Amino acid sequence: MTLTSSPHELWGQPQKQQLNFPPILKILPPWPLVDWEVKREGQPEQKSFQPLSAKKLRKRLLWLDGERKNRITVTVCVTAICDGQMIVGASDRMLTAGDVQFEPLQPKIYPLTTSIAIMIAGDSALQSDIIYKVRADVNRRIEAEPKNWWNVQDVADLYVNYYNEFKLRRAESSILLPLGLNYKTFISQQKQMDSQLVSQLASEMVNFEAPKVQAICTGVDITGPHIYIINNSTSQCCDAIGFAAIGVGYWHANSQFMFARHTRSNPFPETLLLTYSAKKRAEVAPGVGEGTDMFTIGTELGSFFAIPQDIIKSLEKMYKRAQQRTRKADRRANEEVNQYVQALIASATTKEQAKIPEVEGGNPPSDDKELPKIAEKETPTA
Repeated sequence: MTLTSSPHELWGQPQKQQLNFPPILKILPPWPLVDWEVKREGQPEQKSFQPLSAKKLRKRLLWLDGERKNRITVTVCVTAICDGQMIVGASDRMLTAGDVQFEPLQPKIYPLTTSIAIMIAGDSALQSDIIYKVRADVNRRIEAEPKNWWNVQDVADLYVNYYNEFKLRRAESSILLPLGLNYKTFISQQKQMDSQLVSQLASEMVNFEAPKVQAICTGVDITGPHIYIINNSTSQCCDAIGFAAIGVGYWHANSQFMFARHTRSNPFPETLLLTYSAKKRAEVAPGVGEGTDMFTIGTELGSFFAIPQDIIKSLEKMYKRAQQRTRKADRRANEEVNQYVQALIASATTKEQAKIPEVEGGNPPSDDKELPKIAEKETPTA
């Protein structure tokens, strides 16, 4: 079907308003253009296709376009809290550099202190710049105050601040510098500028699109274990649920923790295998690498430990054995349900077609056992 300039033409309705659709519309299925559930007055709720209004359509397309632009297309990083006081993390090695995606032989787990680590997803050049500056600030305070342990939230806030600084600097060079302005002169000279120009420049600065990045900042501080997910310029604490994942494979990894009913009080051995399994499950997503690096932090301050590859290989053997047992159990379940259905079919009795007498009114008899009764009622009495 060829998309037109008006959604109403898709359903043969008269054109009401001309719309300029963004390019993303060319790759979208029809469902964003309609409301699935429609409730009419005086009638029960029913499913139907109803064209969206122009306002609703613009809003939905803008949301979909934003989702597409904010999506990280490679990698997976996973972490979880266990025993109420430990952190377990895992990551692949896929990196993004512009339009290039590759898997080098180096980990994406960066210990910032002996108690806090960060895992990254998104543009590797920008990530390197941010982590370099965050690590410099962290080391500077450690040298000045060695007994003042960093809080995980403070490190996450440092990361967000440097990302916002980069975004402002990039927006300044792209929008203001061609006009002979910088951020300070733009603020100080607003009264001398046309109001429409000021509004336009301010809007472009706020909506400027910097490269998309994600990170997990996790570790143990004096208040216990913590997990923070960073999406561009915002951070979110995940301590309550006890696990988190980022990258294109995040949903596969999170599902593994959900199905296992993981809590932050689960024992360490169980969580170690579960975290590895979550990373392996995420490999079905395109863009997730096969290489795996893992680490633990806790139960005390300063206890970051990079898990050796021989232990990871042992976890891989356990994971494969568990998968084999799961496949065998699935086959047995399929055989059982197949036998059960075949037994139901074999035990079903076929009914002969019964001749329905011609009667006036009422419903036809459900089987031939009711025929004599009906015949008796219709026989005239002497």
